[in-house]
Amino acid sequence: MTEEQAKELLQKYLDEQANPQEQKKVEEWYAKLHIEEVEVAAHRRATISAQMFAQLQVAMFQEQKTAKVFKFQTFVRVAAAALLLLTIGITIWKLNTKVQSENQLTVFTGSKEQKRVILPDGSVVVLGPSAKLCYPKIFASNSRQIELEEGEAFFDITHQEKRPFTVHTSAGVNISVLGTSFKIKSYQASKQLEVAVVTGKVAVSNPKGELGTLVKDESLTYDKNNGRAAIRKSKTSAVIKFAFDGATLDQVVTKLQYVYSIKILLNDSALGKLKTTASFSSTQSPEEILDILCSLHHLRFNASKNHKSFKIYR
Repeated sequence: MTEEQAKELLQKYLDEQANPQEQKKVEEWYAKLHIEEVEVAAHRRATISAQMFAQLQVAMFQEQKTAKVFKFQTFVRVAAAALLLLTIGITIWKLNTKVQSENQLTVFTGSKEQKRVILPDGSVVVLGPSAKLCYPKIFASNSRQIELEEGEAFFDITHQEKRPFTVHTSAGVNISVLGTSFKIKSYQASKQLEVAVVTGKVAVSNPKGELGTLVKDESLTYDKNNGRAAIRKSKTSAVIKFAFDGATLDQVVTKLQYVYSIKILLNDSALGKLKTTASFSSTQSPEEILDILCSLHHLRFNASKNHKSFKIYR
């Protein structure tokens, strides 16, 4: 039954135009509401209570205008209809919430515990002590959204250009990436939130707008009290390893560009088809890695003055 059909049925019940089957349906629904607990936030319960009271007052006043005695049966009928009208929305909300909760997974860690979590897209999250992470069983087709409700976590995110990855925090700060590795420290009891990038690039924002964009070896500290953020150079102790087993040079270049937030140009498109098998880590500089790659394929490279752009050629 749709919301509109339910409203029509309840109106018929109030107007005493419902047939016996319809009356039975409404009364069974009303009886069922007394048995099932409907968990609603405190502020929502207060609003509903006020609305119910107002509707009951109106209904009782209208009945009293046409009859001297407000019968108990009439009160039950009006009360049931008023309650049901107001709980239609709650029922729908509860069903939606139930579906959402069934699709969500929550991971906790103890005060001296660490956990390694593999997300549906293959991304890895390492939770520190006293942490809480919520994520869906299956990510949406156009985005990946998770929530770090409490604690410290290290993220190694799988690169998917068409599905941005966003971490939401209890402080209202969001961290958006495409494919990178970074650390978040967000304790509700702390006045500050910290984000540190190990590889790649992330954008940090709150409801008022963007707080800053971080690249490798940069960190951001956010003050929850005044909403201000500060960015500084700060190397983390985390080390990311990335291996290539028969990957094309195009694939290797794409990975390196995201890991180091650099641009790499292949002078000849045919170079992109060259196969590469090698292992590297985030402790190595882009120049060091490019030197090894070029040695493997008998190539050369040069760098721009700021070491943010590189060109590979024969």
